[in-house]
Amino acid sequence: MKKLLLLAIAGLPVLMVQAQEKSFTLQGKIDDIGEPGKVILAYSAGGKRISDTATLTAGAFSFAGKIDQPNRAMITLLKSSANPRMGLGMGYGGEIIGRDGVQFFLDEGAITFQGKTIKEAAIKGSAAQKDYEALTLAQKPVVDKLTAINAEMGKLAKDRESEEYKALYNKLLATMKENAPVQAEFIRTHPDSWVAFSELTSKSIISNPAQTQEQFKGMSARLRNSEEGKKFEARIKSAFATAIGAVAPAFSQDNTEGAAVSLASLRGKYVLIDFWASWCGPCRAENPNVKIAYDKYKSKNFEILAVSLDKEKAPWIKAIADDGLPWLHVSDLKGWDNVVAKLYNVRAVPQNWLIDPNGVIIATNMRGKELEDRLEKALK
Repeated sequence: MKKLLLLAIAGLPVLMVQAQEKSFTLQGKIDDIGEPGKVILAYSAGGKRISDTATLTAGAFSFAGKIDQPNRAMITLLKSSANPRMGLGMGYGGEIIGRDGVQFFLDEGAITFQGKTIKEAAIKGSAAQKDYEALTLAQKPVVDKLTAINAEMGKLAKDRESEEYKALYNKLLATMKENAPVQAEFIRTHPDSWVAFSELTSKSIISNPAQTQEQFKGMSARLRNSEEGKKFEARIKSAFATAIGAVAPAFSQDNTEGAAVSLASLRGKYVLIDFWASWCGPCRAENPNVKIAYDKYKSKNFEILAVSLDKEKAPWIKAIADDGLPWLHVSDLKGWDNVVAKLYNVRAVPQNWLIDPNGVIIATNMRGKELEDRLEKALK
C-alpha cells in the first residue's frame, strides 16, 4: 500500500533569505547499475525550485550550482529501463519509495555521496546534513510505528469502510501527533540550525500561533532577521486571527447555484468551516469521517460550510455528488487564490475550523473521529 498522503499543500516550501549566493559541488559514486541512467537533483535557490540532471557514468555523477542558504533537497536515480512517468512515493520519514533516491540537506562547499546506492550512500561535506540526520534519528521511533500501522491498513485497503480500518486510521492520526514534541525539542536545542529553521518555517498550518511564536523567538537572530524569518513572523501574527478563542473572520461566497452564502447567516449554530477541493485526495479520504459527524449532529444545531479550492465548476459539483456531501458548499473557483482561503491563511488542505454559536473558534484541524468527539463534548 502506498503511504497515505494526509495533506495537499500549496507548493513545496521554499526558503529565501537576504544573503549572497553560495556555491556547491556534489560528487557521487555508487555501484555500476549496468545500464544508462540519469541522476536528478531538486533543490531551492533564488526563490525557485530547481531541477538539475546529470548523466550517470560507471556509477559516477556530479553537480555544481549556487544556493542562497542550506535547504532540503532530493536526489534520485532514473534508469533508462524505468518508466519516466512513474510517480515517487514518500515515506513517513521522508524516504523515497519506488526509486533509488534520498532527501538530504544541500549546503555550500564540496559534498560527496559514496555507497552501493544513492539511498545507502554516506553523505559528507554538508554541515546542515548532520543536523538533518540527527532529526531523522530522533523521529525514527515514531516513523517506525507509523510504517507498521500503514502496513496493517494496507491489508484492509479493499474494505476501508470496516470498523477495523477506521480504527487503524484514527490510530495513525494519533501517532502522527507524537512527532510534534520530537520536532519541538529539536527546534529548541538547535536555535541556529537551518534544519530547525526549515522545520519551523515550512509549516503549512499554524494551529497554535502562541506556541509557534515562542519557538520562533528561540531561534537565533541571524535566522529570525532573514527575509524568510520576517515573512514567517508575519504569518504567525496573521494566524492569531484564526486561532482558538478568536472570532472567525466573516465572509460570503457563492454556492453551486451562484447564490451568496455568508458565515454570518449561520450565527447561532455550531459551524464547521471546511476547506477542501475535488482534486485533493486526502480531503476526499476524510469526507466519510466528516459525513459521519454531520449525520449524527445535523439535527442538533450543527452545520458545515465547505469552501472549495477548485478552479473548475464541473469537478467540484461532481465530487460533491460522488461523495454524497449534503451540507453547504461555496467557492469562487480561484483555486489557491480563493479569497476566503487567503483570509484564513490556508496553505494546505484539508483544513477546518469549528466555531460556536457566537462565532468563536473552539477547535481547528480535526481529522478522523476528532470532529465527532469535539461535537459530542460541545453539544452535551
